[in-house]
Amino acid sequence: MLKNHNTAVIQNMAKRSFRTNRRRNISILLAVLFSTFLTFCIFTVGATFFEMQQTQGIRLHGAEYDAYLYGLTWEQQELCRENPDILLSGIEAVAGYVVETEQNDTPDAGLLWTDETCWEEMRKPGRIWMEGHYPQKADEVLVKRESLKSCGLEGLKTGDTFTMTYGTALGEFTGEFRISGMWDGYGAKDVVFVSKAFYEQSGHELSSVASGRYMIDFKPKLMTRAKQEAFIESLHLEKQQNLFFNMEYENAVQVLAGAAGLAGIACLCAYLLIYNIMYLSVSGNIRYYGLLQTVGMTGKQIRRLVGRQLSILAAAGAAGGLAFGAGVSFWLIPSVVKSMGVYLGKQESVRVAFHPWIVLLSVLLSALTVFAAGQKPARAAAAISPVEALGYRPCQAGKRSRRTGRGGVLWRLAKEQLTKDKKKAGIVILSLSAGLSLFLCLVTLLESEAARTIVSNYMDMDMVLVNKTLKKENREDRRQVMDEEFLDELRGIEGLEEIYEVRCREILVPWEPDFSDMWMKEFYDMWMVQSSYEDEGRKNYKDHPEEYSSFIVGINETEFSCLNSTLEEPADEQAFLEGQTCILYRNDLAFTDGELRGRSVTCADFEDPGHTRTFQVGGLTDVNDYTGESPGYAPTLIVSDRALREFSEEAFVYKVSLRYSREYDRETEGELRELVENSGCAKNISCESKLEEMETVKKAQGNMMEVGLGVVMILALIGILNYVNTLVGNIRSREMEISVMESIGMSRRQVRRMLVMEGLLFAGGSLCVTWTAGLAATYMLYQSMNYRKVPFAVPAAPMAAASVLVLAVCAAVPLMAYRSMEKKGTVVERLRGAE
Repeated sequence: MLKNHNTAVIQNMAKRSFRTNRRRNISILLAVLFSTFLTFCIFTVGATFFEMQQTQGIRLHGAEYDAYLYGLTWEQQELCRENPDILLSGIEAVAGYVVETEQNDTPDAGLLWTDETCWEEMRKPGRIWMEGHYPQKADEVLVKRESLKSCGLEGLKTGDTFTMTYGTALGEFTGEFRISGMWDGYGAKDVVFVSKAFYEQSGHELSSVASGRYMIDFKPKLMTRAKQEAFIESLHLEKQQNLFFNMEYENAVQVLAGAAGLAGIACLCAYLLIYNIMYLSVSGNIRYYGLLQTVGMTGKQIRRLVGRQLSILAAAGAAGGLAFGAGVSFWLIPSVVKSMGVYLGKQESVRVAFHPWIVLLSVLLSALTVFAAGQKPARAAAAISPVEALGYRPCQAGKRSRRTGRGGVLWRLAKEQLTKDKKKAGIVILSLSAGLSLFLCLVTLLESEAARTIVSNYMDMDMVLVNKTLKKENREDRRQVMDEEFLDELRGIEGLEEIYEVRCREILVPWEPDFSDMWMKEFYDMWMVQSSYEDEGRKNYKDHPEEYSSFIVGINETEFSCLNSTLEEPADEQAFLEGQTCILYRNDLAFTDGELRGRSVTCADFEDPGHTRTFQVGGLTDVNDYTGESPGYAPTLIVSDRALREFSEEAFVYKVSLRYSREYDRETEGELRELVENSGCAKNISCESKLEEMETVKKAQGNMMEVGLGVVMILALIGILNYVNTLVGNIRSREMEISVMESIGMSRRQVRRMLVMEGLLFAGGSLCVTWTAGLAATYMLYQSMNYRKVPFAVPAAPMAAASVLVLAVCAAVPLMAYRSMEKKGTVVERLRGAE
């Protein structure tokens, strides 16, 4: 065919096509708009969500840092200061603890000193307000209202003085202190900040893991595991030192990879949406392109015509998508969050992250998607000859003769629709399932970040009551604050489902050459590097075992089952419950399970050293929920409650763990707190509440979860529009076929039933793909981003609602499309129009 030089008219034809093919062009325009809208919202709100995760981490830790080092030598400090990859590094150090005040003899507060970098820069993002100044003199302190309350000093303000007894590495002292400043913010709940002068006279050293802490904030916001390990090796850590990366920073690379996977699925949704519309559009205009060839248009020019049409639609759709996305991201989501009454903190607003790269990336992805989706349909339009185009009819591939199938005629026709054009059916099902799978991924990830999911303690208890008097160094001050009368009142609260008592008794572990000598040698090597066990430790331990006391702790069968599940090798349950074996708290020592399992350990009552009992070691645990007052020099023995009762009837109730009938039950919690307040020992009982912890996490998260919900809502909206666009295009492409069936006797009711069945089959196919391949993809993405180790669980309610909605939309949309087709005229008029 001779080429005609009609390139100049292609632009006019492309523009004219917008008037003559409005319905098709509107479908393509909406497809591009929704695709751009999808990518823009995913990136914008996704970036906002990740920034809020960083904010959550800062609030939970009370400071902005990526790694935390226990113990700090001068050489390590110099290495960090000279490291070009470290942005900031600051020191904070444990200087002691509050023993008592005039108003509270069991305060639960520590003394902490921070250097200027740590307080002024690294802890600044975690502060809401501050008055006064950081302590400069040895008798000055900086406090929060919570710290004052825990010390019984409510009502004091900046400039006031008070007297307290405090403990340091050198012993216990009493002194008068002046409040140099007050502050409020996140982290450091029960901490009193002291001056450098106070720390220097406390006897503590930064090199000690019991005191020195070093915060490190890196310049690179991504660091691979290999680089993390290389950095740890470069510090040449001593045996007792440890460096921990924040969970967010430690797993940033794999989280980013998971986020890239989600973005990939979003782009796939956009690609399938545009490709499907283009495929149906070109298939419906084959004859038109054939006629253009008869008047001299070449295949290359047809491709250019289709490309020009797509370019105009892509530009308009991308602009509309960006404008729509900006409106939703910057106006609708903040409005929804505020209308929900979400706590945002003082003078805090909903901040939506925006970066220029988001606009560029959204436009680039939309352009690539339109280009990729339009290539094949454009080639198909150019490849067909004029003669083939004039006689073109969509037909079933493969054999034309077939046997009559089983079942009703309408069901057979509906099923044939899936196999007649397998490629088109596959695209429709894949398009629907991709959107639903993306929804499944996001709603599952969002559920795993919920405060209710993040907050969890050992055995997942709702409340834990702890006897604070057992922390007293003076044994005469230790009291049974949770006696039988108190426990009976606890059991009488209706909202409690389970109550577990943990009792403990102070013990001695006499020296003997097999077990205790080996234990104490490792203990000295690990925790007492300034002293030598060989030179003086062994002799002192033999002569004065009372200076190395520890605790024996009794637990019941349920608690043992939970503890046993955490061991490297489970202990024998029967032997443990019968009192033959014990489990040792490892206390970070370098023992392996095999080194100690089966050895005999003898303990003696602290008050009656002649009363002894011997156990076999059944296992080692790192769970520190059963360490009595605190881990002693000698090993802490965990035994059955039966064995403890047999050993001593005078054991203290160390703590009581409570599970409510309904999780996070405020009414039951209120009754518990009232009982504690009326017990006469309220100041001596600490209440560790899972409900309070959840509120703390919610406060730290700010509006993170609501923004995440906004992402899911946007995705659900786009998914529905995707369904509608895809199914409507599919029905419209079959207008001729449906009209022919009506002309040979199929009633309108039968057509409607057939279309509903087809829609349900498409919905069923997409749900099957979602619950198989989509669920597998969700699991892989979830595990790649699951640095909190939250168990994988599919949110049943949202997915059930989404599945029902999919079925409803797939059943209703074909009916609406058919009703629109009926309005075009009678069957004869539609057949003539198709010709």
